[in-house]
Formats: sequence, C-alpha cells, structure tokens
Amino acid sequence: MSAGLDALVIAGGILIGRLVARAVRSRKSARRVDSNAAPVLPATAADPFAAFPCTLGDVVVRRAEGDEAWLAAALLFTEDRPVAALFLAPEAVADRALFVRDGTRDVLWLSPMNEGDPVPAPGGEPPAAIESRGARYVRRRRLPVNVEERGTGSPMVGRTAILAEYGGPGVDAILLVVGTDATRAWEGVALSEERYDVLPGGAANLGSDA
Repeated sequence: MSAGLDALVIAGGILIGRLVARAVRSRKSARRVDSNAAPVLPATAADPFAAFPCTLGDVVVRRAEGDEAWLAAALLFTEDRPVAALFLAPEAVADRALFVRDGTRDVLWLSPMNEGDPVPAPGGEPPAAIESRGARYVRRRRLPVNVEERGTGSPMVGRTAILAEYGGPGVDAILLVVGTDATRAWEGVALSEERYDVLPGGAANLGSDA
C-alpha cells in the first residue's frame, strides 16, 4: 500500500473515531439532562383515589335496599401509595361509611359501632377477634398505614394507624382504625360490585382539612 493511501486510511479512521466519540458524548449529555428533568407521571398520579371504585363527591347507592351515601369526607390510607380509603357520608339519613381497597371493587358498607362496644386504646394492637351482638368476628387483615384527612368533616385518628378488617357471619364485617390519637370502629356488610352503583359527583368543590 502506498504512503498516500496509508495516510488517507489513517485520516479516515481518525475522522470516524471523532464522529463516534462525539455521538457518545451527545448521548451521555442527553442522559444527564433527562436524569435531572422532572419525571413524567401517569395522568392519574395526581388523583389519590384513582385506584378505588369511587371518589369524594360521588353518591353510592345500594341496589336492593336503595340506601344512598354521599361521600363528603375520607380518611386516605397510604404506604408508599394509596392502599385504602374510608369515605364518610355524615349527611345521610344515618351516618354511613364506605371502605375501599386497591385491587378490588368490593366495598364495606358501614355504620359507626356503638360507643359501648370494646375497642383497643389509641396506639394499641387490634385484637385477633371481636365479639359484637352475640357474633364472633375474626381478623382477616392487619395493615399499618399513614393517614390523611380529605374532604369536609373527616375524623381525626392521628398521622399513623393500624387498619384491621374482621369477618363475621355471612357478609357481616367490622373495620377498626386504631390510630395514634384515637380509635374508630365501624360495622356493616361487604358488598360485591354487583350490589351497588356509583353516581359520579366530582370533588372539585370539596375542600381538604389536611
């Protein structure tokens, strides 16, 4: 190979090497910019109730009984994300609560337990079983959570709590929220998706006490 051809090959190799290095630097720079940019969140990430079958402002109706509950307030339970919510309907004919969890459309339709019913003290441990009105309820779930008050008139239990779900005869259920500041207890029945309707109401005009 002649000296002129050798020089041409070397020059071509240097040029290709520079182009490759420039492309690598450009990709690294782009990665640095992307890593510092604000993350692109899913469209539903701003709605803490997106994983649940209902939200603040909705009206939930039991199909067979015709009972209604307007969801005016809520306790939102989170771990690293929202995992459950207890909606309150204080303006119904009788006080109502609706408990929902992520991953299922079944709900608990609840009313406050009587003041005389035994419940653990704030900061205590939910018992393994509860006796209520002659029936035995066995604890099925126990979940430590963070607590946020949403809407108007949500009860205050503290910043953290233990959620305890109990199952009794048939579809009967009890829910305990054992917070650091207060313990709240509700009892009622489990409703499958086929047993209730949700009438969307929107939460645009509902404030937050959080």
